[in-house]
Amino acid sequence: MIPFKRHIQDIKPYEPGKPIKELQREYGMRSVIKLASNENPLGPSGKAIRAMRKTIREVHLYPEGNCYYLLTRLAKELDLDPAQIIFGNGSNEIIELLARGFLSEGDEVISSEMTFLVYPILSQVCGAKFKAVPMTRDYRYDLDGILRAITPKTRIIFIANPNNPTGTYVTAREVEDFLAKVPENIVVCFDEAYVDFVDAEDFPKMLAYVKAGRANVVVLRTFSKAYGLAGLRIGYGAASKEMAAYLHKVRQPFNVNAVAQAAAAAALDDSFFLWRTKWLVVRGRKFFYRKLKPLGLEYLPSQANFILVHMKTDGQEVYQELLRQGMIVRPMSAYKLGEWIRITIGRHSQNTELIRLLKAYLNKNISCKASRVSAA
Repeated sequence: MIPFKRHIQDIKPYEPGKPIKELQREYGMRSVIKLASNENPLGPSGKAIRAMRKTIREVHLYPEGNCYYLLTRLAKELDLDPAQIIFGNGSNEIIELLARGFLSEGDEVISSEMTFLVYPILSQVCGAKFKAVPMTRDYRYDLDGILRAITPKTRIIFIANPNNPTGTYVTAREVEDFLAKVPENIVVCFDEAYVDFVDAEDFPKMLAYVKAGRANVVVLRTFSKAYGLAGLRIGYGAASKEMAAYLHKVRQPFNVNAVAQAAAAAALDDSFFLWRTKWLVVRGRKFFYRKLKPLGLEYLPSQANFILVHMKTDGQEVYQELLRQGMIVRPMSAYKLGEWIRITIGRHSQNTELIRLLKAYLNKNISCKASRVSAA
């Protein structure tokens, strides 16, 4: 009998959002709108596309193992020493490097109850115990609760800021107080996948902690969201030189492909595209705020490129109904939010169509309930 590890056998794999092509095959649809996976509806920038086309001619060669040109460009952008940056196959890989580098069986990882599902999965892969601290009443990370959960076995704390899937955030003052109390032998990872969409003035500047030499702080960012390169899988971590050097020992060689490196470097030079993306998201958030209230739907104000909406009914049912109409959103039952759906901010026409479909769904449900009451 094959000796499968029990803690790995018991893992419930991460389920990504439904791809457009899969829905087209399943329902025979030509037109599908996907507002489920927090992707950039503008696609990648023109500069990134041109860089990809040029680099494709050289894909018979191994990529730069240390991402030299991208590393040089990003270090300048962030005002960091290149030795403080490590790239990954998406920022997800940096999470995996942290888990492989710091976790053994019996260790503990702490994060929030409703946050990125990869944290508990990778913790369990390493045989560590994942401690999920309940969120506050306003669906924010409870940093005081996390502090109370720390034990001598705690090795890593993950904080998604802004958080996925709630879109909420912890403030600069809260983070400062929190880090002052966290033991320095515990790695604190701030996952900032959605930082490019933040407009809150009290949002913490976590790179300042890295620049100040806070040895146990790691900051994660990605090119998947605002830069529109999700399909290339490229992200990075910023940390102390010692931390980055340690994680490089765990990293696979050539973990970031050449096309991704070229596209990311070019994307950093397209500031207008990044501005357009931010403008679209901020405008889209305001649009949904205006349109959801008249429908009687509650939502969480977001600092990300998505909005979490309370449907007050089975979110999976809403998801399935929208699928039949060619609209993909994300049901939230995996996050213990069974009555909620997550909506990615799309182009204005896509956002408008989703509101139309939600309104039709709600009106249909009201009519059905009225008919049942009349029949009774």
